Amino acid sequence: MPSFVAQIVSFFQAALGWVTALAVPAVALVAGWHALMRSTAQDELSMQHHGRALRNALIYGAIAVLAGGLTSAVLGQFH
Repeated sequence: MPSFVAQIVSFFQAALGWVTALAVPAVALVAGWHALMRSTAQDELSMQHHGRALRNALIYGAIAVLAGGLTSAVLGQFH
């Protein structure tokens, strides 16, 4: 494999490692904030909004972690 291709693959593996590692605390912070806002909501509509946002944050966080891990595994096959 040419050296520039190996450098590009290494760059993407490092970048995806960072994205995957930072997705976990980001999702935890967003989910914690929406859980706090849901527990202190004054009306039912606000409670439903934060409940839906909490669920979406967890789903999108799981998608980000899985996509980053899967892409890193695919890029690992090029070594």
